Amino acid sequence: MKKHDELASVWGNAELPVIVLEKDGDGYRPVYQNDAAEALCEGENSCLVDFLPQETVARLLGGGQCPAEGELPFFCHLHGWAYSLVPFSWKDYRVCMLHEVTHYYNEKQRILNEAIMANEAKTSFLSEMSHDIRTPMGAIIGMTDIALLQEEIPARVRECLNKIKVASGHMMSLLNEVLDMSRIESGRILIQEEDVDLADLLHETLTVIRPQADAGKLHFSLKLGQMAEERLRADSVRLKQICLNLLSNAIKFTPAGGDVELTLEVVPANEPGRVLLRISVRDTGIGMSPEFLQRVFVAFEREEKSTVNKIQGTGLGMAITKSLVELMGGTITVESRLHEGSCFRVEIPFTASPDQEERHRKALSGKRVLLFDDRKERSDIVIGMLNRLEIRTDLAVSAAQAVELINDMAFSDEEYFALLTVDKVKDSEMLLFLPQVRQRMGVNFPILLLSENDWSQMEYVYTRAGVDAFIPLPLFRTRLYAGLYAFTEEARRALQEAGDGHRWNFNGKRVLLAEDNEINREIALELLGMANLQIETVENGRQAVERFAQTAPDYYDMILMDIQMPVMNGLDATRAIRALDCADAQDIPIVAMTANAFVEDVKNSLDAGMNAHIAKPLDMNQVYSTLDFFLRRGGQ
Repeated sequence: MKKHDELASVWGNAELPVIVLEKDGDGYRPVYQNDAAEALCEGENSCLVDFLPQETVARLLGGGQCPAEGELPFFCHLHGWAYSLVPFSWKDYRVCMLHEVTHYYNEKQRILNEAIMANEAKTSFLSEMSHDIRTPMGAIIGMTDIALLQEEIPARVRECLNKIKVASGHMMSLLNEVLDMSRIESGRILIQEEDVDLADLLHETLTVIRPQADAGKLHFSLKLGQMAEERLRADSVRLKQICLNLLSNAIKFTPAGGDVELTLEVVPANEPGRVLLRISVRDTGIGMSPEFLQRVFVAFEREEKSTVNKIQGTGLGMAITKSLVELMGGTITVESRLHEGSCFRVEIPFTASPDQEERHRKALSGKRVLLFDDRKERSDIVIGMLNRLEIRTDLAVSAAQAVELINDMAFSDEEYFALLTVDKVKDSEMLLFLPQVRQRMGVNFPILLLSENDWSQMEYVYTRAGVDAFIPLPLFRTRLYAGLYAFTEEARRALQEAGDGHRWNFNGKRVLLAEDNEINREIALELLGMANLQIETVENGRQAVERFAQTAPDYYDMILMDIQMPVMNGLDATRAIRALDCADAQDIPIVAMTANAFVEDVKNSLDAGMNAHIAKPLDMNQVYSTLDFFLRRGGQ
């Protein structure tokens, strides 16, 4: 009673509801509540704690600090009113005071709801915009593909068409960039892992970056560190986006004559089968002030300097990059000094993917190769990679020595499997030397060119000089092995088993195409018809359901379904087909072929009962591979 009177003398006259708790083992228990608190209770002997939400009670009566450091304040509802609970220590007690904040809470909830609705509206708008832009882009890319497949088109026209295709791809990349920040903010970007060849990713990146560096009159260099693995389970699109963002940023803010350096390495991680990919981009550009360095990863932030204001940009690149790195479980750091340059470092953990090394070893082990290269550091790397597959290598550092080795081999019981040559050797005229090798060794002797230069600019001259294949530098062993393997008997047999180069032939297969856009139908009919498919078309989902229901079982081998169509969309049409009382309604493959290209769109397609999802603009290799999986291999 004395304790109650003491607490009542202190807290009894408080206008706000008050609960006093005392230590009880590892937690607390209520020992007093004032009249204002009792007024909120239902019943004379009730304790206000009994009316609070269980989660709130657990936090209030728990033994730790309340609220714990970093946690939000308490909020709860009682009898239609909102209260903020403010717990604090007093003597040996914990005191909890309730503040009525209904108006404040409702106002903040209204603002939050409006923000959520605005964000959902923005996301919906961006999704619609993505679809509406992808549809005409699909027509541009599709018609370009059709034109490129025509025979005997003039070289200049083919060059223009290829440039249209490249520009269209860049346009699609730009569209995706614009949408990324909103999708990251709403948590709707998901990582799609697949087997990624780092050699492909790097060379695709360099294809974009090197021309930018040349246009800016910069010195671009690449360094490869340890490459413990060359194939990873990763999202190749997002990983390439990270590299391009970092490099484009470095090029943008480095004046003419400056340096930009990319370093790439893969090192073993602590877990078996796991590796760390390390990317470093260093430049000698304008650098950043210490103040801006703290905000470099904040969206829409740009440093206010006269040198920067002349450079175009949204300020989203680094924010997107950081978000993508963290989505992959990695880290990104930056060091920079004003007027001296910057260095961004990225480290991301990945799972290593199995490669084809063992298959290549079985086909290439014991073969002998002639390497023509006068740079010791580079030739040592190539020889080391070849030794790994037990390929014997002879090195020539001059044209005379190469000819001598070829002649010596003619008098032995062995022969060279192939010639590996670089495009520049001191005192050697490659365009004169290579035709001599071709004449000496015959038309079936493989000559492979190693070069850092753009193959598209060299192909015409070097193929006529006798070169059979191109392997880009810097050298990855997966590229080297695959280049040599392509000329083995094992590779030739595999090619013959695949149909001797005519793989996509679906003669006798019938497909129902649901597509409301006339141009898209024309493109699909043209490209799919090249694979000898029989195609019937409808213009909306309801027609697709009716047409399927009216045909005999197994009349169609597959349905290609657009998503956004009038009358009935592709998702509802798929659900309706799956619900039909037809023998093949559950089994017929239904594949989305749509401009709805986001990860959640793929999930929606699969949830509706579709078997696969192909995004527009169409990648015909992906289309044909999907058709092959379901039509010839019975995939489900």
